[in-house]
Amino acid sequence: MILTIQSLLNDPQIVRAVIDRTVAMGLDEIFWKKYLDFERTTSRVFKTHLGVVTGVTAGSIIDRNSRKPLRNRRTLGSGVGEVATLGDSFQMDNDRLDQLQELIDVFNAARTSEQRTALNNIITFIIEDYRQALLAPHKRMDLVVGALRSTGMAEIALADNPEGIELLDMELPVHKITPALSVKNYFIAYLKEQIEALKPRFGKFGFMEMSRKTFNQCIVGSSEFSDRYKMVFSDAEIALASGLITSEMATKVFTGIGLPPIVINEDLVEDRNGNFQQCFADNRIGLFRTQKCGKMRWHTPYEIVDPIPGKTYTQHEGGMYISNVRTEEGRFMEYGAEWIPEFKAPNKNVLFDLDTMNPTI
Repeated sequence: MILTIQSLLNDPQIVRAVIDRTVAMGLDEIFWKKYLDFERTTSRVFKTHLGVVTGVTAGSIIDRNSRKPLRNRRTLGSGVGEVATLGDSFQMDNDRLDQLQELIDVFNAARTSEQRTALNNIITFIIEDYRQALLAPHKRMDLVVGALRSTGMAEIALADNPEGIELLDMELPVHKITPALSVKNYFIAYLKEQIEALKPRFGKFGFMEMSRKTFNQCIVGSSEFSDRYKMVFSDAEIALASGLITSEMATKVFTGIGLPPIVINEDLVEDRNGNFQQCFADNRIGLFRTQKCGKMRWHTPYEIVDPIPGKTYTQHEGGMYISNVRTEEGRFMEYGAEWIPEFKAPNKNVLFDLDTMNPTI
């Protein structure tokens, strides 16, 4: 078999091997998959239910000779969702293509018994190119899902999406609480009081989530925490000074006084300028019942249905495709996907907005 760059990047088996190896390496965690699972929609615009039943109501006790009371399923709140179109084109620079050609020359000159090793070297080399195209839409959804979970809103501004045409603007009907500045010195007691008051309507929360900065400044950095809450660790009483506290230690204190466990969200995504953005916003505390909270709805991109001549395509989870094309301007690797997060019962999530309480954060 004689390889060329064209035949290499057009061979579906080789491309699949590269993709599988990229995923297996686990170099980049896809954060949104902790909360959502893929689910297909056959239409770009679809009906979404925002108020699914989150618990089971208690049954009725009746007289043995009486008729059973008629009960109906609670009506679901509904809305309309539309998948967002994601796509980028990455030009494979000439220096890397020259290096790739050298590896292909080695493969073509190798004996049959040596070609497997040579092909493995080629696959290892082009992994980085496919990694960028494969993970780019997932990283965008990491930021979108993180924003929705921490603020209830997500938007992509022009500065975030300089060459995009359609901008994303979403808002979920979450329950928001804005503590006043006056509660700052007794915020933990206030938090406990609010959660108790929310129980009749929202039930029991599985955990409360926040960024590391919010944890340090609003929880263990508060005078109330260090002055009033102490625990016994390894038979020694330790004053819980802010510089010594881990989220695990704070969770022991919180669950001991009836608050949900703490989850620190430190997920970061690299932007096109090489800087890192937090997925979960500072100055926010989210109360959630469960970690899995909805679906990532996906739709088959039109380009898959009506492919462009000269391009080669490979499809991946969520209807996403990666294509390769050679033009007069160079060789390009592109991806396309149509995704949108759909949260079930977002009105059962509670978000504390601490901007008023901590205006300097």
